[in-house]
Amino acid sequence: MISVFPEWLNNLISKNFVMSYVFEVRIRIGKPIMVNYKGKYVSIEEKNGYNTMTVYATAELVDYIIKVATKQSLYAYNDQIKHCYIQAEGGIRIGVCGTVVYHNGEVSTIKNIQSLNVRIAHQVLGCSEKIIGLICQNDRVKNTLIISPPGSGKTTLVRDIIYKLSNEKKIDNILVVDERFEIAASGESSNIDVGIRSDIISGSEKGFAFNEALKTMSPKVIVTDEISSQADTESVCSAIKSGVKVIATAHAESISDLKSKKYFEGIIRDKYFERIIVLSSRMGVGTIDGVFDENLRVIYVPYLS
Repeated sequence: MISVFPEWLNNLISKNFVMSYVFEVRIRIGKPIMVNYKGKYVSIEEKNGYNTMTVYATAELVDYIIKVATKQSLYAYNDQIKHCYIQAEGGIRIGVCGTVVYHNGEVSTIKNIQSLNVRIAHQVLGCSEKIIGLICQNDRVKNTLIISPPGSGKTTLVRDIIYKLSNEKKIDNILVVDERFEIAASGESSNIDVGIRSDIISGSEKGFAFNEALKTMSPKVIVTDEISSQADTESVCSAIKSGVKVIATAHAESISDLKSKKYFEGIIRDKYFERIIVLSSRMGVGTIDGVFDENLRVIYVPYLS
């Protein structure tokens, strides 16, 4: 059950879908409620006698979800809301869209919220089994970048990589830099396990986390969520230069798409990442299309193995 939803909506979702394959629920006022199910968006249907009706979202539903997610204290969650998300209990992260309010030239909040993207954190133990041996060889972790379009399983894969490195490969002192609360799904009731040798710093910009936690926690490996700016790549490069191994994710559809991003030019040219894993939803969420080395040569393709 999804903790931020009213009982009637949870009942409808459980009747229509297998929860382990529900990744997102899109709530847009006045529009059909859409579920990302096995990587495809489908509407929720409700049977009324012999008729089947599409279920539409209302302003009351959006208001209910926000009140539950923020424990009826919008002010307490405003630092998150002004960055277009709410981190709720149980590993649920909610993207929000509405009217942006500025004060003295800076975003102060978002009001008149019209759309929610309720993302449900999943842990799929074993999903990295085929490629973990390419990331960790002879107890040495290789600098790794995982790329894919949005919603193709990067976060699920990286969770399992952390778990395996921590619990099975026994790599000590893994620092999880979870800026957007997506990897470890922080919260008292989160069921995400990133292993016994992992430390988590959540909600921090990468620059702060890499600089400060690097000094205080002495990690051997840093795992971080989305690299999306020049500042992010500079933090990654600095850590690698200092001898720390880095595993990161990024939005890109392919190697060529990755190379087209300005802030990745130097990091690719100078071969910082020894492994680049390309994911897609081509054969379902989490499809591994290929693994490349630092020279961008293919070293693993599942369907050829």
